[in-house]
Amino acid sequence: MRRISDQKRISVFAAAIAIVLGVGMRTTAIGQEPEAAQTPSRRVEIREPLMIRITAVPPYGAAPLLAGFFVNSVDLTEPLVSYVWNFGDGHISTLPPPMAYNTYSKPGTYLVSVTVVSASGRQATGFVSVIVKPASTG
Repeated sequence: MRRISDQKRISVFAAAIAIVLGVGMRTTAIGQEPEAAQTPSRRVEIREPLMIRITAVPPYGAAPLLAGFFVNSVDLTEPLVSYVWNFGDGHISTLPPPMAYNTYSKPGTYLVSVTVVSASGRQATGFVSVIVKPASTG
């Protein structure tokens, strides 16, 4: 059985990494360093992610509970074009922030979210929970 030289192993390993990373490589003679293929340069703009935070008021109470949800902060460097509130109880709204309301009729813990999408397609989702206790009997 023939053994592969260290230089050839390194060359094969470098080519495999280039394939995984998507970098073009040219075949070279054994003992020579592989050269990166010429690729056209592209300008890639990396934007900071959109950030959003929401608060529930009140965050807990007895059923039926009317809760308001307020957007505390959102990156407003560009217009927001889409909003989807999910109140965790099957109700959904597309009303724009800064606030939305929902009435919870059954006890439980609900995860509420709002997802916003900016004009450039960036999106963010904020979460908050609401705890609904059984209705108090007097």
